[in-house]
Amino acid sequence: MIKYIMKSNRLLVFSCLFWVLGVCTSLGQKDAEPLPDSLLTEDHIYEFTFSDFDKAVRIIEQMRRRDLLPEYRLDIAEGDLYFNTGRYYQGLKYYRRALESDSVRNNDLDYMEQLHRMISSYDCLHDERQKAVYVELLYQKAKECNNLEMQSVALFNMGKMIYYQEDKERGYELVKNAIDLMKRSDYKYKYDNLRYDYNTLLIMQQRDKLYEEGLKTLDLLAAVVAEDTVGTPAIDGLVDKEQKTMYAQRAVLLSRLGRLEEADEAYQRWREIGAKYSKDDYLITPYLMDRKRYDDVIALYSPREQFLRENKDTINYHMMSVLRSLGKAYESKGDYRTSSRYYEQLALLTDSLKVREQDSAAIELATVYETNEKEAQIQQQKNELVVTRIWLISTAGAVFLLGLILWLISRNLRVIRRKNRAMVKQIQEQLSFGEIMEKRIRELEQKLQQAELLTVSLSQPVTEQNRSESREQELFVSFHRLLVEEQLYKDPNLTRDDIVARLGINKNQLVTILQQYAGVSFTDYVNNLRLSYTLELLSSPDNDTIEVIAEKSGFGSTRTLYRLFRERYDMSPTDYKRIVMNP
Repeated sequence: MIKYIMKSNRLLVFSCLFWVLGVCTSLGQKDAEPLPDSLLTEDHIYEFTFSDFDKAVRIIEQMRRRDLLPEYRLDIAEGDLYFNTGRYYQGLKYYRRALESDSVRNNDLDYMEQLHRMISSYDCLHDERQKAVYVELLYQKAKECNNLEMQSVALFNMGKMIYYQEDKERGYELVKNAIDLMKRSDYKYKYDNLRYDYNTLLIMQQRDKLYEEGLKTLDLLAAVVAEDTVGTPAIDGLVDKEQKTMYAQRAVLLSRLGRLEEADEAYQRWREIGAKYSKDDYLITPYLMDRKRYDDVIALYSPREQFLRENKDTINYHMMSVLRSLGKAYESKGDYRTSSRYYEQLALLTDSLKVREQDSAAIELATVYETNEKEAQIQQQKNELVVTRIWLISTAGAVFLLGLILWLISRNLRVIRRKNRAMVKQIQEQLSFGEIMEKRIRELEQKLQQAELLTVSLSQPVTEQNRSESREQELFVSFHRLLVEEQLYKDPNLTRDDIVARLGINKNQLVTILQQYAGVSFTDYVNNLRLSYTLELLSSPDNDTIEVIAEKSGFGSTRTLYRLFRERYDMSPTDYKRIVMNP
């Protein structure tokens, strides 16, 4: 981590109306009550980054209005604010603008600092192509200026990229050289960069099961966190947050080394910190799983799952981590039914999240690359503040009244049809199991092709582990293609013995492959394909009866179709067809 990552209806009507007026009034008061001058400093922007994001935004806005800092300095600070809080596209907008300013380009040190910020942003966005461009620019400029810290930053990122391209030995070498250069430098953000470097090295070592090396790295990280960083802007809670993270990492490493008493002690220290800084609590999960504290894992993630569901915020990486951890915990407890349910939800969430990420990125990019409307609006507010408030209140009132009228007109129709229509819509918007599996198959086929090309082009011997993994992937692809392309799943008499005989493997191999790549049993896999096909038939204008659809889908009996369909979609096939045909 780096520092700039561093830096009844009548009552309802009146209630809503007062709420709108209250919001508008509060907005006006917010502008009317500027922050005290003592808070309008660059350091306070970073101080409130994590503890009060809105206040940090207000500080920047008021500093811009009053021209308290050069424009490029405020761009850097605002970019840091968005970067620190995970809004990387928005941060890039300000970083890029600062990088293009003459003040930065004419100063080698400032120019390299901005390249560093660009690299960090693209790293977080997993854009390796753009990241590599700025890494090369930084390395060349740092060599030209004989700047140790920026050479360190460039080498570190080179090493990280090379490591994840599976040239691990060279990757470790560059990362450790980068750390050595940073230690020798007198960079004002030296310790913050070392924090980030050591944390990344620790992740690499854990990934490669180098647990003893990981403990040494963790000790070095602990020493860095404890170093005196007087003279650098403080970010509230950062040190305490890192201490809790390190206890979790230490517990995991020690448990993997069999040093259970020490691992348990680290875990107790982690627990003593309590519920503070709970965002990274997932780091303790490997320790809990090692110690077979499956109920503790469930107790850790179940409240989070409930909170996300109650707030209808289930399409995110937090939910993905929750579902994966709960699935593993229940599986380890032997509750395979509950575990399978979580794994199935995880598979659906993974694809839904990809779609949402694309939509969110598009929206954010549209915001990021629009013109300087925000800055122009701030300038206009100096002369038109009263007009803006009146317009805001009038517009909000008009929108509210118009919305209320439309709501009253359509309320009765919505109440009658809402539930079933929403259920059908949700089902139709979800990717079917067949589509999910088809995407996975294409990804595996592409991966196999790439692995084959890489082996041929580099003339590297294939390890037994890679050969086994490739064989399992090929078997899974063959299994899926066999079911789908020959439509075997439509045969109600299909058995697992039929499939293993066709594939030339034993039953245990098939079970292992399906759990690894699909997370379901053979029976569930086949029934999921049948249900996907059932949805197509129910939505078809052919107007087949349910009995015919059950036969075409391979269920064999209407009773089986009804039971499985209701379990999955919480409604009967008959209801679904009626709603689809009469929306």
